[in-house]
Amino acid sequence: MFSKAMISLFSISLGLFVSAGAWADSHHNGHELVQDVHKAGTSIEFEEDQDEVYEAVREGYIRPFSEMYAAVENDLHGRIIKVELEEDDDIWVYELKINYQNNIIKVEYNAETLEMLMIKGRNFKDAIKHGD
Repeated sequence: MFSKAMISLFSISLGLFVSAGAWADSHHNGHELVQDVHKAGTSIEFEEDQDEVYEAVREGYIRPFSEMYAAVENDLHGRIIKVELEEDDDIWVYELKINYQNNIIKVEYNAETLEMLMIKGRNFKDAIKHGD
């Protein structure tokens, strides 16, 4: 009985180890892991190196681009023209530039919660969606 339990535990552990390795191998760097979608005309910058980004994604501190784009589309009118991802005081932040009616709006989102932290720019209030 004891040996069956040990064999089962070993098999499960081995399976998890192999699966994790395969998952990591399929994502060559943290930048590719977080940038799961590409939008034409959007400039992308990463302030941190790929190992830091990879670790932050694994630990759940950074949500992928697809979720960030969905949050922005839910909150704001306009087109994202620039995305920067950086760590600021131990908080990962998406810094965005959005073009709305030829006005550039600067927006920051918490990369973990996708909560809007800051918005500024000329006529930025016009870019905010109000349940429409």
